[in-house]
Amino acid sequence: MISRLLWPRSFALRSALAAAGVVLLVCVLGFGWGYLRAQEALRAQIDISVRAEAESFITDFEAHGLSGLAEAVVMHSRRRGATRVMLQTLGGQRVAGLVPGAPAALRGYATLHPAEGGTWRALGALLPGGLNLIVAADLEPTDRTAAALASTLPAAGALAGLAALGLGFITAKRLERRLSGVTTAAQAVMAGDLTRRLPQDGAGDEFDQLVGTINTMLGRIEELVREIRQVTDDIAHDLRSPLSRLRQKLEGALAAAREPGADAEVLGSAIEDLDAVLVTFSSLLRIARAEAGLRGTPPQPVALSALAAQMAETYAAVAEDQGATLAAEIAPDITVRGDAALLRQALANLVENALLHGGPGVRVRLGLRREAGAVLLDVADNGAGIPPEEHDKVTRRFYRLDRSRNTPGTGLGLALVAAVAQLHGATLRLGDAGPGLRVTVAFPAG
Repeated sequence: MISRLLWPRSFALRSALAAAGVVLLVCVLGFGWGYLRAQEALRAQIDISVRAEAESFITDFEAHGLSGLAEAVVMHSRRRGATRVMLQTLGGQRVAGLVPGAPAALRGYATLHPAEGGTWRALGALLPGGLNLIVAADLEPTDRTAAALASTLPAAGALAGLAALGLGFITAKRLERRLSGVTTAAQAVMAGDLTRRLPQDGAGDEFDQLVGTINTMLGRIEELVREIRQVTDDIAHDLRSPLSRLRQKLEGALAAAREPGADAEVLGSAIEDLDAVLVTFSSLLRIARAEAGLRGTPPQPVALSALAAQMAETYAAVAEDQGATLAAEIAPDITVRGDAALLRQALANLVENALLHGGPGVRVRLGLRREAGAVLLDVADNGAGIPPEEHDKVTRRFYRLDRSRNTPGTGLGLALVAAVAQLHGATLRLGDAGPGLRVTVAFPAG
């Protein structure tokens, strides 16, 4: 488990705290901006209301004269409504009504701050006859409304910050749990348990996709390590005997009296044994590289028809020298993408196996054709064949049939063919040629 001491350094937790802080900061700034905007909008409405009120008094003055206006001002003052009205002379002498803190001869809009407190928005208008009409509205209710509207932002911000913080804690806890499982599995893999896989939640999210990719990689690593171990075991098992025989042969020659002819014969035989060992190592290296997906060159278009025809021509003479026959049926203009050297080696192994294990006078047929959208390369012979129950075994390294124990070879021919087929995305099939064995390499369409 991740130590609790790591929580302050948790990415999810730090992200949640940062998000909560940003949300609160934005909301505080929004509160100030919202307050000013709400106050501005409400005061604009106050200005309109005050102007409308002043215009109504001016209408009374025009209709009823000074006495009618004074009476209207007095009646309005008695009602104690949301606005105040005052009629004064240009010298500032009050005639009727009262507006706190009103200056003399006010023209246009002004904000008043009377000594007794409060804030008023006033509008002054000059009337005929040397009088000044002042209409004012109290701004305190307006400011309270603006503050109430703007205060919802900090409240919402506080709730959003708490929600972000809570979500961060939940996310951090979930991430801790998932990373703990990954860490445990990774430690097990590092300790040597290559079968261990990282746990998945099954949510199908990005984390699961990453874990799936890593598990696929671990599976490939396990497969490669298993193949390396198998190759090591095969080498230790199958090369111990020839190397031991070579050592005994050299020790016997060293213990015997020096005879140039006998020494030369022993050294020549030893070189042949060493060449066989080197061939085995070279074949194992090619198989390992092919199974690991390593080509000698990047995949290129390979004229498989020309390659098969060349191999048929080369081995036709070899077959004739052995008293065998090699016939070819090769469709023209067939091309696949891959490694020409590896494909040539695989085809050579198939033909050599057929000539070697088919028996005296064997008839070998090399075929290349298109069928059902695929490219089929096959080598068939009329020899003894391979029992069906042995088909899966003969593609293993160093595996040989009992009847083939006394014939030359390393048991790596079909193993190399299988590895090359896998590298090229092809499938290797062994079947009955009636009589004999048919080995088919089926390349995918395109």
